[in-house]
Amino acid sequence: MPKIATLFATLLAAASAMPAQAASFLFIRHAESTANAGTAATPQEALDPPLTALGQQQAIDLAKVLASYNVTSIYTSAYQRTQKTIAPTAALFGLTPTIDARTNEWYYGDAKSLSDVSNAQLYGVIGAWAAGNTAAKTDLPNAESLDDLAARVLPAWQEIIDAHRNDTGTIVIVGHGAETGFVMPYFARNVSSGFAFANGMRNTGIIQVELVGGQPYVTNWQGTALAVPEPASWAMMLTGFGAIGYVMRRRRRVATRVSFA
Repeated sequence: MPKIATLFATLLAAASAMPAQAASFLFIRHAESTANAGTAATPQEALDPPLTALGQQQAIDLAKVLASYNVTSIYTSAYQRTQKTIAPTAALFGLTPTIDARTNEWYYGDAKSLSDVSNAQLYGVIGAWAAGNTAAKTDLPNAESLDDLAARVLPAWQEIIDAHRNDTGTIVIVGHGAETGFVMPYFARNVSSGFAFANGMRNTGIIQVELVGGQPYVTNWQGTALAVPEPASWAMMLTGFGAIGYVMRRRRRVATRVSFA
């Protein structure tokens, strides 16, 4: 019975913590960059590339999409492609984005030439991650594994969630393909790594995250709706555990009367 009571109290606290209205969090990948297009000319440009002409148009189109939202805060990485992607939206809403380098893209290591960051090598590491070896990394100095990347990114995301969990409106976090898409299974309660790797983020793709019972769940992954616990299901769980507790208390009273009969 004490375990049931503890679980009931935990669920009750979680349910009471859910606001009637809460912020939505949109995790968005940047628009097309020269690195995406394969035209980056130096390792430095590959690391922090500008947007292509197509990417600039995607940024304008993204602002048109987000115009229907009540965007109240914007966060970006320290790279120019995320900041330029959201610049039209920031201007539309009169907001100044908060820049956080912890949400920068996966650091594949200290490259001295473009051959050091060949697609074959990078895709080989990502393939190892998809196969379950999340500790894999390139052989370049200071390279990050997926586990390293998640350890860097998650505290920044959690701070954003904590700062806005009782707000209304829409919080926009503009990031990167690996940094957002591949780290999301570490963060959201209803996304597996298999799903994330099978549904990689496209340029200006949007992942919508909502808080359910105070925990982050993906409600929509680039147009695909994902199942999340409904508030009503929490109420049903509370009712169910309350009923279990009642039955157990009743059985204990009956057993007590029998033992002293």
